[in-house]
Amino acid sequence: MQRAMDKLAAWAEDWCVTINKEKSSTTLFTLSTKQRAGKVMLAGTPLKEEDEATYLGVTFDKRQAWKAHISRVEGTARRKLGMMRKLAGTTWGANEQILKTVYQGTVRPTMEYSSATWSTTAKTNQQALDKVQNQELRIITGATKSTPIAFMEKLTGIQTHQERRQTKVLLQANKYQSLPDHPMNSRLEGFTKNRLKRCSFVHQAKKLSREHAAELNTQTIPLGRADITNPTANDLSAVKVALAIPGQDMGKQENETIRRSLTLAAIYADYPSDTWTHVYTDGSATRAVKDGGGGIHITYPSGQKTAHYIATGKRCSNYRAETEALMKAVFLIENSPEEITSSLGKTNICVQRYIARNSITIQ
Repeated sequence: MQRAMDKLAAWAEDWCVTINKEKSSTTLFTLSTKQRAGKVMLAGTPLKEEDEATYLGVTFDKRQAWKAHISRVEGTARRKLGMMRKLAGTTWGANEQILKTVYQGTVRPTMEYSSATWSTTAKTNQQALDKVQNQELRIITGATKSTPIAFMEKLTGIQTHQERRQTKVLLQANKYQSLPDHPMNSRLEGFTKNRLKRCSFVHQAKKLSREHAAELNTQTIPLGRADITNPTANDLSAVKVALAIPGQDMGKQENETIRRSLTLAAIYADYPSDTWTHVYTDGSATRAVKDGGGGIHITYPSGQKTAHYIATGKRCSNYRAETEALMKAVFLIENSPEEITSSLGKTNICVQRYIARNSITIQ
C-alpha cells in the first residue's frame, strides 16, 4: 500500500494535481478487533485510519456488516415519509396511483440503491427498511396498523423488498457470468468456501439459482466481441459537421427569407444537386416526452423527390425521434432503386438537420 501511495504522489506531482489529504483515509477490512492497518503516508503526511468509508453513496464499514449504510438510508427514506403524508392529507388529497408513483420513483430507489452489494447484511438491518415500506403501504392504502402487510402488498401490487433484493442479486450474478474476464466469473463457477459464518454474495447467488432453477435459464452465454458494438470501428474520416453558414451571424436575428437563401446557397455551392443526394430530417415529441414522430425528405441526383414520415413511439424523447428519423433515412437510401453513386465511384450524401441551423455531411 505504501509503494502504491508513493506512485500516486509522484504521479500527482508530475501532473500538478493536489490531493486533499484531509479527506483521504485508510480502512482495514477485517473481522479481527486486534489487527491495525498501520501508518500509510501520502507525500510525507500520515493518513488517518477510519472504520467507515463512503464511496459513490455506499458506506463501507470495516466488518462489512453494512449497518452504518442501512441506518443512513433508513433515515433518508423516513424523512421522505413526510412528503408522502402531505400528499395523502386532506389538503392535497392525492389518490392511490399518485402516491404509489411517488413512492416507487423517490423513496424506494433510495432504499434499493446498490442492494446487491449489501444484500449480505443481517436480517435485522433488512427488516429496518422493510418497516419503512410497510409504513408507505399504509399511507398509500389508508389502512390501519392492524391491516396485514401481505394484503396491502397484494392490493397495491408492490413487491416485497426481499423479492426485489433477490432479483437484483440474480441479475448481478448473471452479469458477472456474461463477462468471462471478470474476477467474479470464476468464483460463481467454482466451489464456494465456507470459511466464514456470514453468507457471501456468491453463496446467495448460488442458493437463489438452485431455488429458482425451474424459472431461470441456467445456460448463460458469455458476451463475445461480436456482441459489443464499437462506434469507432467505422471510418469517419470523411464525415464533416457544419455548424455555421457563410454570411450568417449565429447571434444575429436575421430575416427568415435571408437566412433560408444563404443556407440554400451554401448547400448547393458545396454539394451540387446533380452529384449529391440531399436528405432533410427532423424529429420531435409532444412536450419532449411522448407521441414522437419524424419526417424525411430525400432529393436524388436524378431529380426524383420522396417524402416519408414515421411514428417513433408513444413514450419518446426528442433525441430518439431525431435518431429514428436519421436511421430511417439511411434505410430508405440503401433500399432505393435510385442511383446514388457519382461518376467518381463515390456515394455522396448530404444530410441536413434542418434548413437554417446546421448540416451534417456524409461523403
